[in-house]
Amino acid sequence: MTEQKHPKHDFMIERIAFFSDAVFAIAITLMAIEIHPPLVKKGDTAAVVWEHFKEILPEFIGLLVSFWLIASVWLRHHQLFKYVDNFDIRFMVINLWLLFTIILYPFSTGFLFTSIFHGAATKLQVFFYLGVPLTSNLIVYLMYKRVNRKHLKGSADAHFHGAVISQLSLIIAFILVISWVAIMPLDYHPFGYSFFAAIPLLNWLLKKNNKK
Repeated sequence: MTEQKHPKHDFMIERIAFFSDAVFAIAITLMAIEIHPPLVKKGDTAAVVWEHFKEILPEFIGLLVSFWLIASVWLRHHQLFKYVDNFDIRFMVINLWLLFTIILYPFSTGFLFTSIFHGAATKLQVFFYLGVPLTSNLIVYLMYKRVNRKHLKGSADAHFHGAVISQLSLIIAFILVISWVAIMPLDYHPFGYSFFAAIPLLNWLLKKNNKK
């Protein structure tokens, strides 16, 4: 027997996607708003202005890193909704939990990057910062699995399975990086925070291995 759907069924799915997009956009915007430009006074030389700018440079780096972390989650979320043909209250609740992690990005970014390059960052700050994208990507992975079981439009194609593998790779990458941080000291040195580069590198290596 064919399941009867509400006349506005497709519109309600679009509402979930549009609401989610708005939360993603607001989270990114809030991170930029939190960066306050330095006050430049009359007579300040370029060297003085540069010194003021260097004080907020870590916040710009945090904005760049967090922007791409949020963007990667949004891309997977966007790809997922191409396959969503149905929804239920559980799917909506999982999506809301995802959005909760997204709104934590501005706080976690400021929490870590205001002190990370001053030698004052603690492992608690790093764990909190990395824990947010780990949770985001884990929830997106669960959404893919639920859509595959109950709400899939048509059958899962190679792109869908590839997205699931990429999502799982990201989760493993974050777990490995968090484990590395738990073991390694956080003292500031040229390689002290190289774990930021390790996440995309590990993700690429895991995806390459999965394609073999």
